[in-house]
Amino acid sequence: GRRVVLAAVVTLLAAVIEIWISRRAGSLFLFADAVHLFAPLGIFLVLLVPLGRGHAAREDAITCAVLLIVVAIAMWIAFRCVTTLIVGEAAPPARALLFSLLGLAANLAAAWLLRDPAAERWSFRVALAHELSDASLTVAGLLGAGAIALYGFRWIDPALSLGIVLWLFVWAGRLLVRRVRWGHHVWSD
Repeated sequence: GRRVVLAAVVTLLAAVIEIWISRRAGSLFLFADAVHLFAPLGIFLVLLVPLGRGHAAREDAITCAVLLIVVAIAMWIAFRCVTTLIVGEAAPPARALLFSLLGLAANLAAAWLLRDPAAERWSFRVALAHELSDASLTVAGLLGAGAIALYGFRWIDPALSLGIVLWLFVWAGRLLVRRVRWGHHVWSD
């Protein structure tokens, strides 16, 4: 329980800071990264419910609901990215994207905290996979910040955000399809 609460607190704090900075800097990437940080919070909540009768079904339902919410948010971010690419809005300051380091630290801390329970429960595995995928996307964002700083490419921020959206679709879609096709026992393999 303490590991889950600590992972949730670290993740929530990083997400709130990233959203605040993204609004001030006008960065779609930081916003997408922050939204990506919110995804495992629903899973963290269900993991805090004591084990007992019906727990697996509740855990399964909430995990699937979180994945569907992630897909819906990803569709909205995709729309904003395409609109931004077409309109050609100004690039955010590259230094704003450095705040994604907070998200990276939160992802790695949460992944470390969830590594042992992920071996036995699919919702933990979903949360762990999410944390690791988010960390890798943040590294891409930091490279994008370098490209914005060096070359002033305005398209980097929405393009990176679109990359996150595509990853979210692949990640969430794959897990949902596996869940529907093979049932609950597939997650314990």
